[in-house]
Parts: sequence; C-alpha cells; structure tokens
Amino acid sequence: MTHGADDDDPGPSGGVRVGGRAAATSDIVEMSSDIVEMGSGAEFDLIRDLLAKADAAAGAGIWLGAGDDAAVIDAGRLVVSTDLSVEEVHFRRSWVTFAEAGARAVIAAASDLAAMAAAPVAVLISLAVAPEEAQAVLSELGDGIKTALKELSVPLVGGDLAASPGPVVINVTVVGEAEEPVTRSGAHPGDELWVTGVLGGCAGAVRAWRDGAEPGPNLRASFVRPMARIKEARWLADHVQVRAMIDLSDGLAGDAGQLAAASGVRIVLDSRLVPVHPDLIAEDAPSLAMSGGEDYELCFVSPPGVTGPRASEFQERFGIGLTRVGHVEEGTGVEVVGEAVGQEHVSGGFDHFSSREG
Repeated sequence: MTHGADDDDPGPSGGVRVGGRAAATSDIVEMSSDIVEMGSGAEFDLIRDLLAKADAAAGAGIWLGAGDDAAVIDAGRLVVSTDLSVEEVHFRRSWVTFAEAGARAVIAAASDLAAMAAAPVAVLISLAVAPEEAQAVLSELGDGIKTALKELSVPLVGGDLAASPGPVVINVTVVGEAEEPVTRSGAHPGDELWVTGVLGGCAGAVRAWRDGAEPGPNLRASFVRPMARIKEARWLADHVQVRAMIDLSDGLAGDAGQLAAASGVRIVLDSRLVPVHPDLIAEDAPSLAMSGGEDYELCFVSPPGVTGPRASEFQERFGIGLTRVGHVEEGTGVEVVGEAVGQEHVSGGFDHFSSREG
C-alpha cells in the first residue's frame, strides 16, 4: 500500500532501483521481503496503522511486501481478480459495522479464487474514505481486514489510500496460484450441475433490513460472514472431475447463465432441487435461493455419476452439502423448471447498471 504518485526517476534499462540507485541482480537477492519503510506524513501514518493492524508482513511466495511502488510475488501460474465494495451499494453502515464490511469485502474477492480452484497468495486493498472520519473508519476496517487475512492465511502486500467526499469505497485485489485453474468454459451436454451449501441467506438478510426488521442471527451471518470456499474448491478439483465452475455472487440463475454462455451450452435448473437456507420460511424462499445474490457458494459442472458418490465424503469433511440442481444440454441460455418458477429467474442476476435497487 503506497502513495498513488510515483516520483522516482526510472532506472537504467534492465535495472531495478533500490534506495535511489540502479540495482544489480546481486542486490535483488539480498533484499528483505518485509514491509518497506515509508516516509512521513498523515497519509503514510494512516497506511502504517492499517498495515500494522493487518499484520502485513510478507509471507511465503512474497519476495517484497508492502511499502514500495509495487509488491513482488514469487509464484507460478497466477490467478488475479479484483472486487469493489461500495457503501450504500454493497453494504450500509446501518446494517453492519465497518469491521464486518472490511472482512466481507476481502472474502468476497477471495471467492473469485475459489471459483478457479486457486490457492490465495496475497491481497492488495485500496480504500477511499472521508478525511474527517478516516482514522476511526480505517481502524474498524483494519480489524475486519485482519480477520479475513488470517482466515485466508495470506499477507496484505499493497494497495492505495485516498480521500473521498462520498461513500466509503473498498477495492480488494486478490492474487492466487493454480497449476490448472478451473474456468467457466468446460461444460459439456450431459453433464450435471452442482452447488455447495445452501442458498438465499444473504438475500433473506437484505430483505429483512429493507423491511425495517433485523434478520435472524443465521441470516445476518450469511451476509456479514460469507465463506470463500477455497479449500472446498481445491478438494473438488482434486477428487471430482470439475469441468467448469463459478462462485455464486449474482444469484444461481444468473451465474448459471454465465457458465452456459462461456461453455456454449444450455443449462436446465430444477427449482425443486435447489438447497434453500433453512431460516428462509416465507413463500418466496425458493425465489430468494434461486435469484438472490452474494451467497458465494460454488456452482460447478461435472460428468454424470462422478460427484454423487463423493457427496457424503465432502459433507463429512467440510460440514456443508453438495446438491445436484440441474444438467447441461445442447443449446444456449438457462431454462428453469419446477414449481412456482417465474420468468424473472431466467433473465439473470443482479446488474449494477440495470437493477434499480442497491
């Protein structure tokens, strides 16, 4: 996490600057992977406080950590993703604490690594906050960020900090590695569609808040403490022939549509099979499970008869279920079958630029 501007002169061609001079290869190998010391100033003081709170010392796979113009990662095939969390769009301070918002933002970004069965290596976080509340908000965010980084066992290696007159903005970039990343584009006709866990809990919490009520503790936990299913994804990649996978951030129907589009196939979802969060008791619970977003469970495709025999083993190991919710056919798009299914399920998930509600 450094200042946004780069005031250093470029080094000679082929060189790297170390302490204001061009460095030879022999200098590079002697450099420490700890946090680089930063200069004085209020902005850097806030950055230092955040890095200290987040325990940002570089770990395995990190050659140079936070504090320089960029971190240096020593790894193989990298998987990189970034995710924005904006106040009043992704969270509201009347709903959650900033500690919860910070942890949630990191886990939501890390879920993209799970979708590709990648192991996390490092995290970068950029924040925009109002100057008059920067110290208090960053302190709370740091508590949540620290919790999430500990859960992922990765260091914070950089990012940026800016003053903002508007809402709090949290941008998280995650870096992972995978020898064989799982993509969205491998589904074949005849394959089965599976999901992990239960769905609709996050949407149920949001609905309660919008109705002026406080969601029950389990539904609230679905919103503030989602899980990045990284261990689960890597186990599935090792033990089940996962042909395509996505994390459920925009709702099952919408994200299934992404799998279908990337693979050039048609996906048929059976609404009667979808695992509904047990605390959803309203009549529209199946709808929330089908189209509610930000569950961050995994949705994946595997050949017929492969995943079912491993479902009990998976549940015993991870404490969550595996449920077959559909299959793959030739064609395009998504078809939803079953009881009480409306056409709104087929159109897709949340869209920031066409959905009118935050």
